[in-house]
Amino acid sequence: MGSRGPHRLPLAQAPYTVLLLPLETSRQDPAARSFFLWLQRMQALERRQDALWQGLQLLERGRAWFEDGLREAQQEQLHLGALGEDFLTHSNSESDGSHLAQIQTVNTCLQTLIQEKELARQWESAVRSQRQPAHSCLQGRRGATRV
Repeated sequence: MGSRGPHRLPLAQAPYTVLLLPLETSRQDPAARSFFLWLQRMQALERRQDALWQGLQLLERGRAWFEDGLREAQQEQLHLGALGEDFLTHSNSESDGSHLAQIQTVNTCLQTLIQEKELARQWESAVRSQRQPAHSCLQGRRGATRV
């Protein structure tokens, strides 16, 4: 498998594809066509799974980055608290405003990605519900009455 992360999830998956070919079939054979479509769907799911693993790895690295930044900010807060009123003579020349702006930009991007994914799920759900046969919903109803 791959190396394991802090939550016991594999961090990397080795790509693989298993190809099974039925012998003595033609293109017009429904079983062969069904098999081909199944194989295509399996490959698409493999690609999706690989992309999700990559996203999970990216999130783990991002989480570590955020935790390090949080730890640094807490240590600096403790240091400033210990300095008390003498903080002006010991102040850092480093601009914390730029760090804050970067963190807020990353947070905004992450929030946008999550919202877009949720909208895509809602859209897919709506499309799926429209594909279901409408005649089952219309049983027992009459058409519009014209006057």
